[in-house]
Amino acid sequence: MAKFFTALLLVSSIGVATVHAAAATRAQVCLKAVNLGLTFYTAKECEPILACIEPTLYNTPEDTTALIDKGKTCVINNSMSKALPALSLYNGFNGCTDLMALLDKMMAPFQTQCKPVITKCLNVLNKCKKNNTKTGTAKQTACLNQVYGEGIAMVTKAFINKVCTALSKKMTSVEWNCCKTYAPKVVNVKPYACYNIEK
Repeated sequence: MAKFFTALLLVSSIGVATVHAAAATRAQVCLKAVNLGLTFYTAKECEPILACIEPTLYNTPEDTTALIDKGKTCVINNSMSKALPALSLYNGFNGCTDLMALLDKMMAPFQTQCKPVITKCLNVLNKCKKNNTKTGTAKQTACLNQVYGEGIAMVTKAFINKVCTALSKKMTSVEWNCCKTYAPKVVNVKPYACYNIEK
């Protein structure tokens, strides 16, 4: 379940606000995630999870395994009030398809769909790391705020719908219908036409 929420949070946290090439804070990232449809967490509940992930995001942004592993730990350690609902969702999802197997299957197509955002954000981060004169945590915060500002301008409801549509084509009917059953328990699906795709 943690891997599922980590993947969801990573998608949501990239898409923060419609601020073009401006810095955005962690709070803005989390608020945007909620505005894009995240319902399982409030913006305030999302903030400590993102804060926990940030050092790994800053230090090893291209290491997907490290990001997912850290994300799992951060979600678990900062979601104790969500433990029972999360366990219920996890068990329910696994009742119709193997959640971890599905996440593994979808990781490469997800990265392909998000490549423009990922590439832009990595470029912004690397440039900031090279040129920003701050040090330590101050530099990390400044650089990630630039990354958030760029990313949030690119990730919109239309972008998420495009990614969702593409991923739906990579799933079997059993996998897709399971996602459709459990997605409304985590996100508001109403703004996304992909939710209405039938298989």
